[in-house]
Order: sequence, then structure tokens, then C-alpha cells
Amino acid sequence: MRRKSFAAIFLATLLAALTIPAMANPTVAETTEPTYATVEDQNGWKIVKTDVITILFPRDGRKPMFLWWRTNETDKIYVVKYQGLIEYFTFSDDAFYKRKNEALAERIRERLEEGRPWNIREIIRNLYGLYIWRTPLLPFSAGNWTLSGPQNITKNGEIIGLAFNFTLGEMRIPHFEFANGNIIIRCRFYYKTTTESVDNIYNYTVNAGELKMDFVVQNWEWNIDKIKSLIAVLREYGINISVPNGNSGLALWINLASIDLDKLGDAENNPEGIESMSTASNVIVEDRRVPVRENKTLSEDERPITTRKRLNEHYRLRFAKETQTLPGFFKFVASAKVTDPVSGNVSLIDVKAAYISAGAHMRLFLCYPYFGNKTLEHDPSLGLEAIPSLISPQLVLILVGTVAVIAAVVLVARWQRKPINVVGAQ
Repeated sequence: MRRKSFAAIFLATLLAALTIPAMANPTVAETTEPTYATVEDQNGWKIVKTDVITILFPRDGRKPMFLWWRTNETDKIYVVKYQGLIEYFTFSDDAFYKRKNEALAERIRERLEEGRPWNIREIIRNLYGLYIWRTPLLPFSAGNWTLSGPQNITKNGEIIGLAFNFTLGEMRIPHFEFANGNIIIRCRFYYKTTTESVDNIYNYTVNAGELKMDFVVQNWEWNIDKIKSLIAVLREYGINISVPNGNSGLALWINLASIDLDKLGDAENNPEGIESMSTASNVIVEDRRVPVRENKTLSEDERPITTRKRLNEHYRLRFAKETQTLPGFFKFVASAKVTDPVSGNVSLIDVKAAYISAGAHMRLFLCYPYFGNKTLEHDPSLGLEAIPSLISPQLVLILVGTVAVIAAVVLVARWQRKPINVVGAQ
């Protein structure tokens, strides 16, 4: 009987020990791979729906935006809106976008005049007025976007997903005509986990049910390049000025928001007002929980994401409440591909990011360094991920088994009429 009692206590201790790592490393519920999607038209929107995820995006010429949610669990709808491109300077700052450093014409002139005698500053001002400088912001809402697709993606005769593209055209702001047809968002939605390759430089995995995008900019005309002609004229006056092109960058402005189900109809009718309907309270930037209820766009500078990543790794942002992480996420690769249109040579550049709380939503700025007349391609994506659960079915079984064994130990001890402590022997 003593051997039986000892065996029971040993078994209880073993099962309790197994419980500890299970609690320390909570299991994550697996996300089921979606079956084939249905595609429907609803007013000015396309709806891609599977048994796992539903994605909504415009089809009537409006700027690209995506609303998505877990099918049959519509308590939260996640929103990503592509707002525009902003050229900015990095003369005395780092590579991150800040609103105060946008490439305004006056900031270029001030840079050229900095530290010059008054007579040279006067010459610069007189010549400066001869050049046309455009606004640094290209708002995507000022153009007409053509949606092509969706169409099936096939591999080895099997349908593995959907593909569709947004292409910018018919810009309604002067001096941005060069962007017509040159800004594209290529989208791919896979039914199965897929590996993609970046020109055989590196590979990365796109999960099933994830919307993968290639953001493409080609033939961009930089404000800072206009200085080249001006500098050439200044040299004729004996004024030697050098302004490196590397002191300029291009930021992709994206808004992240979330709305309640009862606001979906309002969002479809007034997509430009989605931010005012947002109920987002937090966004997790990498591992940092950022409150977004307050609008800080006029009182603070944008903050950089300082986490260091390898070129093929992703930065990840997740929607959250004060104490709960939500399944919606947006992520992007830490590098972008640039291609020389003449030679075809391909290289990679670092991608930085900055963000700011904007009143129940977040403004995110993906920062691309100066890439001249090359073609830029960058890879963001969005989707849903499983949320960690502290109690899994396996853990429940372990706990039940532990309790049962302890009960058996107590019964044996009582039968022997001996006191026993299930934590430590007396």
C-alpha cells in the first residue's frame, strides 16, 4: 500500500509538472485554411468571402481601402486606407517621416539659403521663383483608380487564390500627371499557405487567408530633383551649392482603424468618413501597445518604429483593446525592391516606418529612401491571426487528470488513516 501511495503521489507530481509549461506557453488555436472564395458586387464595392475571412474593397474608382473581418464573427471590422504619398526631407533628421519635414517649396529655398550672405540669398530668391514646385502630398483621393480582376490564381492546374490590381489614373491636381498609370497596388489572396520569391534574393511565406499586396511606384518625379537645374544656374553666378538627393524620401501614408458591425453600412456609404466612425483604442506596434484614442497629429511629432529587422523580416501591427489583442493585423517587409528600368538591375533598400495617434485610429507612414527614376516595389499584407488562449483543451485534460490523481491520493491516505499533504509530505 505504501508503494501504491508513493506511485499515486509521484504521478500527481508528474502531471502537475506537465501543467506548468503548458500554462507558461499557451497554445494558439489554429486558423483553418479558407475554402474557395465567392466574389460579389455590392453597390460600389467588391466582396471576397470565404468561410474564414471576408474582405471588402471599392470597385468604383475610389482610392484603395480594405475592410475585413472574421466571417461569422463580425464584432470588429478592421480598416486599412491608402491615403497618399508624401515627399519629405531628411536634411537634419533621420530617415523617418515627420510632418514638419515635408518637402514644401519654402523648405527647399531655406535649405539653399542656409548660411549664405544676404546678396547670395537675394539671387537665390529671384531665381527660385522661376521654378514650379508642386505640393509634397499626392492624395490618392484626387485620382481615379481602376480595379482589374479579381481573377483566379492557378498553380499546376489547381486554383490557389485570387488576384486583382488597383491602378492610379486621371489625377485632378496639377503637376501630378506623371503619376497616371505609375502607381499600382497588386493584390493576391491565397487559399493555401504559399511561398513567394523576391527575384531569387529571398523567400517569404504568405499564409492562407492573408491578402498580400505589392505597392509599386514607377517614374516618380522628385521635388528635390528640380534643384539640379537651379543649382546649375547658380553655378553660373559663382554660387556653388550641393544638396544630395539622399536627403529626400517618399512616405506612403496609411490609416489603420476599426469599426463596429452596425457602422458597416455607414462606412460603405461614406468611406472617407470611416475614421470618424472608428472605435479603435489601441494598436500594438511590434510589442508596444500604443493608445490611439487621442488626436496628436497637431501637437506631437510622428514616432519611428525603431525595432531592427533583417531585410526579409516583417514589421507587424495588430489591432487591440486596452487588455485584449484582436485578430486583425497589418504587416510589411523591412525592405523594398528597386529596379533600374534601363539595365534591369535589382537591389534592395531599407524600409522604415513612423506612426502617430490620430483620434480612434493610427496614421502609419512607410518610409522609402530616395530611389531616383527606378521602380519601387514593396510588400505589405493584412489578415487575421489566431489569438493566444490561456486555457486549451489539452490543458483542461491535464488539470482534470491532476485533480483526479490527487483525489485518489487523498482516498488512499484516508484508507490508511494517515494524514497527508498533497503539496509536501508531513
